[in-house]
Amino acid sequence: MYTDFYLRFDTPADADAVLFDEQTNVEGDTVETVKKVKYAAVDVVGVIYEPTGSVVDDEPVMAAVDGWHVNVRHNAEAPELEAYRVFPDTPQRMWF
Repeated sequence: MYTDFYLRFDTPADADAVLFDEQTNVEGDTVETVKKVKYAAVDVVGVIYEPTGSVVDDEPVMAAVDGWHVNVRHNAEAPELEAYRVFPDTPQRMWF
């Protein structure tokens, strides 16, 4: 059974620090650092925009919602995510 987490971080770097481990691969003279995801699935949404209620030229005016948004689907306990968890009424993106 999977659990879906809707998360909001202050910055992309904050999200990366929680969601990924860095792994350094050395092969000869080549050093490569890669991010390894800690969870079953991670969907980086980024900045979310919502309508302000104003309209200009028949188009709704949009404003950024605070934070850097990421969806995580995981098949185990993840108490370290609770500090970042939000519960949107209507998620902008979700798992199918």
